[in-house]
Amino acid sequence: MKFAHIADIHLGAFREKELKELNFLAFKMAVDKCIEEGVDFVILAGDIFHNPVPDMDIVNRAVKELMRLKEYDIEIYAIYGSHDFSAGSPSLLDVLSTAKTFTKITRVDSTSGEKLRLRYIEDKKTGVKIFGLSGLSGGLETKYFEILDREFLEKIPGEKIFVFHTGIAELIPKGIKDRNLIPLSYLPKNFNYYAGGHIHARIEHKYHRSYIVYPGPLFGATYTDLEYEGERGFYIVEDYVPRFIPIKVCDFERAVFNANGKSASELYEELRTFAEEDHSDKVVLIKIHGELESGKPSDVRIGEIREIAMKTAKVVLINRYALRARSMETRTVVGGGSVEEIENSILKEIAVKPQRGITLNFVQTVLDTLRIEKGERTKKEHEEIVQREFWRAVRDYVEKGPLPEKEEKAVVIKRQSSILDFLGAR
Repeated sequence: MKFAHIADIHLGAFREKELKELNFLAFKMAVDKCIEEGVDFVILAGDIFHNPVPDMDIVNRAVKELMRLKEYDIEIYAIYGSHDFSAGSPSLLDVLSTAKTFTKITRVDSTSGEKLRLRYIEDKKTGVKIFGLSGLSGGLETKYFEILDREFLEKIPGEKIFVFHTGIAELIPKGIKDRNLIPLSYLPKNFNYYAGGHIHARIEHKYHRSYIVYPGPLFGATYTDLEYEGERGFYIVEDYVPRFIPIKVCDFERAVFNANGKSASELYEELRTFAEEDHSDKVVLIKIHGELESGKPSDVRIGEIREIAMKTAKVVLINRYALRARSMETRTVVGGGSVEEIENSILKEIAVKPQRGITLNFVQTVLDTLRIEKGERTKKEHEEIVQREFWRAVRDYVEKGPLPEKEEKAVVIKRQSSILDFLGAR
């Protein structure tokens, strides 16, 4: 038996057309490899698209690639990731599942007491039983792992694969921050393979006599992803032994510039010298940080630097949010703390003026879904986006009614009809 395990494709991510195309090319190359290897089926472990309702051009092209797999009698099994999920309304993946583009594998039986029982899909070609627990916005699926009937799953006979889109606390690499993690003990035992998604890093972990695997993204979805210097790709799994398949669609060039002790004109000249070099059709990532001795960040003329570098580069991304003038207060710099400042202002607003019964716990959950990559936006632009997307998420979610802060887990599951519908309960 041979199958492919792909996760975190994030089709439609990035504002830049060139990056969107590179991301799609990575997906197409993965499909080509699956066909070349003659896999029995493909598992997509969440975040196929970057948004629940993505650009229709990307959707059309993606469906054509998925149908190529079907033409070769390669079945596709998928769960939803946190980016695929749309609270309170169907997402595009619901439509694609209904159209038989792929098979949705998250199936839930009605809860037995406080336990959540999953049903499986049996692959007709190989007979393997495939179980899935999809990712939800804000890591809400962690609540379902808490009440998952693991003993019931462990007793089911035969070869089994468990597909999930959640981080595991013991396996998270240093540098990756995620508050919505589950302990390793929440995974059911006695499975032949654990196909993970959501964590944008490549992880292989031996679990009893099986493997827990995270492929990481095929290309990436954020500036931080593009900074990663390791290989990107997916896994071909043969007789439950994973083999990494690297996917390379371009070369990257990364450069870091320190402004400490320099005037704006000195930093500009340093950047200009670099920009005028031959970047050989690469994706160029420039990060600028530090405090200028004199002058303002605007004096560095970032737009001009980008135009010069673009004469030879494929794409140029410049992250200047940790650049500041000596007179600027650190707290006003859009760096690691700016998003927290924006979120805190929203939390304070809700606390002072409660809106439609929304609880602070709910607000924090929604904010957890809005880790929007700053890219090259100004602080004002980024704050406006976070504010807008927050209230859009509130409107979508409140249609089903806010949850009390203290409510028994079993009652939560019964009340949240939108989430149960998403999970596939009947």
